[in-house]
Amino acid sequence: MKKNLLVAALLIGAATAVSAQSTFGLRAGLNLATEYARQNNQSSTTKIAPSFHITGYYDARVSNGFSIQPALSLQGKGGKSDLNGETLTDKLLYVEVPVNFLGRVQAGNGELFFGGGPYLAYGVSARVTSGRNAQHLEFGSNPDQLKPFDAGLGFMTGYRFFSGLVLSLSSSAGFVNIGNIEGTTFQNRVTSFSIGYEFSKR
Repeated sequence: MKKNLLVAALLIGAATAVSAQSTFGLRAGLNLATEYARQNNQSSTTKIAPSFHITGYYDARVSNGFSIQPALSLQGKGGKSDLNGETLTDKLLYVEVPVNFLGRVQAGNGELFFGGGPYLAYGVSARVTSGRNAQHLEFGSNPDQLKPFDAGLGFMTGYRFFSGLVLSLSSSAGFVNIGNIEGTTFQNRVTSFSIGYEFSKR
């Protein structure tokens, strides 16, 4: 009985320690979005289409040097391409759920962090613009539609000040062909610059 109580006390203590070190945070910033395309064994990447992201996350400290960070994010993706002298810009908007596994090293007035993990995303808006003209796209399985689901792998590095301010750089690569054109592959690529804040100071 005493042994069971001791084990329970240790488990509660460990859970409390992890909870005390964990925190919620928000980050937002600039996305530099491109699309990787492959057709007939030839590949290319579109020009950069600037966009944005807004992310809420929970940073769960497993130890002083490691945390697991699930998040819910609104991500702008897409790319620019030239066709017959006309610049076309794909503007895609996704609700994304990434989970990052981050190593942490104390440095100066804060800590460096680095790592990455998978993400799942669902498209909520898509359009192609040219100048002031815009054509809305639908999600579905037809050749003129886009697949709504995306998934891939992301990487992140940055610096967290003890005050709670967070600066980060991240990139992600989609593994899913978001197009429905036979013989052609389209995949999302994004590099992001973020500024954020964590509400529990460490």
